[in-house]
Amino acid sequence: MTAPDGDNWRARWLRRGLDTHISLPLFALLLLVAIWVLSLHEIDVERVRAREAAADALREALGTYEAQVARGLDGIDQTLRVLKYAVERRGPLGALPELGREGLLPPGMVFSVGIVDRDGMTVASSPQALAISVADQRYFKFHQERDSGATYVGEPTRDIANTEWHLHFTRRLEDEKGNFAGVVMVETDPAYFTSGYERGRLGERGMLGLVGADGVVRALRIGDKVTFGQRLEVPAAPAQPLALAHPHDGVRRFSAASELHGVPLKVVAGLDEQEQMAGFERKRREILWQAAAASVALALATGLLWLWSWQGAGHRARVRRAQETYAAASAASLDAFFVMREVRDGTGAIVDFRIIDANSRAEQMTGVSRERLCRTTLLRLVPLARENGMFAHLVHVTRVGGVHEQEWENSIPELSAHWLHQQVVPVEGGIVAIVRDITERKLAEERMQHLAHHDTLTGLPNRIRITERLEAMVAGGPVLVAFLDLDGFKLVNDGLGHNAGDALLKVVAGRMAACLRPGDTVGRFGGDEFVLMLDAAGGDAAAVLERVREAVLQPVSVAGQQVQVSCSIGVAVHPDDGADAETLLMHADAAMYRAKDLGKNNCQFYAREMNVAIEQKLVLLEGMRQALELRQFRLVYQPKVDLRTGRIFGAEALVRWEHPEHGVIGPDRFIPLAEESGMIVALGEWVLRTACMQNRAWQDAGLAPLRISVNVSPRQFEERGLVERVALALADSDMAPRWLELEVTEGVIMRDLAQAIEKMGQLRAMGVSLSIDDFGTGYSSLSALKSFPISTLKIDKSFVRDLAHSAGDQAIASSIIELAHRLKLRVIAEGVETEQQRGFLRDNGCDEMQGYLFSKPLPPEALAALLARPAGEARAAARRGDEAALAGAPL
Repeated sequence: MTAPDGDNWRARWLRRGLDTHISLPLFALLLLVAIWVLSLHEIDVERVRAREAAADALREALGTYEAQVARGLDGIDQTLRVLKYAVERRGPLGALPELGREGLLPPGMVFSVGIVDRDGMTVASSPQALAISVADQRYFKFHQERDSGATYVGEPTRDIANTEWHLHFTRRLEDEKGNFAGVVMVETDPAYFTSGYERGRLGERGMLGLVGADGVVRALRIGDKVTFGQRLEVPAAPAQPLALAHPHDGVRRFSAASELHGVPLKVVAGLDEQEQMAGFERKRREILWQAAAASVALALATGLLWLWSWQGAGHRARVRRAQETYAAASAASLDAFFVMREVRDGTGAIVDFRIIDANSRAEQMTGVSRERLCRTTLLRLVPLARENGMFAHLVHVTRVGGVHEQEWENSIPELSAHWLHQQVVPVEGGIVAIVRDITERKLAEERMQHLAHHDTLTGLPNRIRITERLEAMVAGGPVLVAFLDLDGFKLVNDGLGHNAGDALLKVVAGRMAACLRPGDTVGRFGGDEFVLMLDAAGGDAAAVLERVREAVLQPVSVAGQQVQVSCSIGVAVHPDDGADAETLLMHADAAMYRAKDLGKNNCQFYAREMNVAIEQKLVLLEGMRQALELRQFRLVYQPKVDLRTGRIFGAEALVRWEHPEHGVIGPDRFIPLAEESGMIVALGEWVLRTACMQNRAWQDAGLAPLRISVNVSPRQFEERGLVERVALALADSDMAPRWLELEVTEGVIMRDLAQAIEKMGQLRAMGVSLSIDDFGTGYSSLSALKSFPISTLKIDKSFVRDLAHSAGDQAIASSIIELAHRLKLRVIAEGVETEQQRGFLRDNGCDEMQGYLFSKPLPPEALAALLARPAGEARAAARRGDEAALAGAPL
């Protein structure tokens, strides 16, 4: 029976469809579509991965920046709280000196602090700045109108007191009745909050910013450019690329923002989309090129097969290329891939997993070849998997489904990694495990944690860690807290340089750590200050302190020189001297200052009367603030005499404080306080101007011209406007520069030799003479000395005092004289009180002298009378101290 015509037609077309010249092009077209669909899909996958990587990098950058800003703001807020407490305790004028002495003020190079009264006038600041009214400022009105109890963050601004752009952080002050009493403020450069910009993390066009809740930028850094004050639209969702509306650079960025806790600020971070997606773009071009190449190859193969009917060969070639592409992709991955199938027993329970595929990264991690991996099971490869819970976890994943991730510290010897990240995905009949070695990331996190709580120079716990550790020890029982300060460290640091000072600190830190017992802790509190926290339950804590003191006292070789420092130790004991870490540290610090006052290199335990001495010091400091305004300071002048002729050729201006209650206060009491508080700048300027005016008055009275010497303190010398102040004092007094001599100690010069020589050169070019005071007590080298633009060396009185019977002092004095003359410098000796001293100096060629042998310091009118007498009578009167004859008042 024959088939119907319809069936024959269908069979004929079916056979034709199976012919090579028809089926092959259709099959090739399908493959071509598949290639491009897969390629575009792979591009999408790579794009998603790249964006996820960028989002991860952005979150990490934002988190790091947020932590940095939070630490900075916490420090500022803590400073404001301490300042508010100090003002409400000591008043606006006493707060800053007390905090400065206690080391609680932030560094002046980065931060400025100020106190504003209820009328808006700046009454105190550190560093000292021009007092201005801020009553019209927004932050002042904010605190005046409301009692929020929070820190107010102002917009970037500048004013007369600080012409540089800066940010205000302020808190409200209240009087005893809770009424508004002013504000305390901390000022800093907006760029401070973007100083953590790292090109390695953020790229060349990344972004870090601090934006207020009002949308106004407090600080914004894009690449190397820092801006502030503009408005910025903060992204609502993290890690989304957008073209920023400002600063109108047209750059699309992945950006994210996070609100800071406790303050109306947001941190913003951004990564340039082009930079972050550069790797993806390269991969996309590679995939497109491969797809195009595959399409061309497919077309050529199809054409050849269509011509020569090589359908089978072409199909095998395409399969082979696909396998090679997969192998290359899996081999380049940073993750180890394990494809495993379930192994079940007779009851259907999973008893093992057979590895059916793995990549090259899996071979590296296990140390087993891919062929061997594919012939084994999980429990044969990792026998501990059943004991440590790994096998049970994988079985759980197959049962509940979903994607499961975890990080764990590796204890399996078969895997060559310390920390691992595992992602497990169930598939039909098995699982896929993706394992990554995250050891480097974990180590980096541990290093960051260590750096946040340890001093970078010595490796010891820092101030934060000290407080945490002390709080923990206080909770556990009796604790002995020792506050230790190095004696003589400043001399080494100033004379030999900061590198030598750092080397000395590291050696001393190591010695102290070696003296401790198990359970004891030593930390660096800051500068040359250390804190020892000792378990006081045992009886040998005092012996530990003595071991530490003796260890510090041993000589140290730094910068090619043997130096020796000692330490002053103050001790407070819990619970007798305080119940918390802050109180114990404060009392130990007070005891340390007592050890300093008792001659250094000793240990003192805290006593309650020490607070009385501190209060007396604060009273003296407060009185000194008013002394300049009330004209309680006066100058006396000690004549300088030529040793050969006996002629008075000059005088040194010395300051005295005539206190209305305490009488005359010597400079040994108030000069260190003035230096520490910063008042020495204003006091030194007054001394300079007064001395110049007085010298000009003597000249106008017809007296023979003499050179007036003025001491320049370290703080004065380091001020930028020193040269301008000297020029202004000379101009206002109309005194010729040659009649002025500035005396500077050699330790001050050696702090920054290049800058000191430049400043001294400017003064010398002006015509002012320069002298090195207290020569021989510092660390200046001969190579540095010959470059100083000076005219005179002054031998320190410590070498003059024992000239009559000390061979060592005689050798030093004669050496200084000979050295100075070889350098064509004049030599003056101070503190000459006996004929024997003068005779030795004159016999050894010393040029000049000053001291009580000739005259003690005199009031201006007494020195004028002395200058008006003939030389012989003047010398006799000066030796007698005949002040009545000199028409001078008693000193």
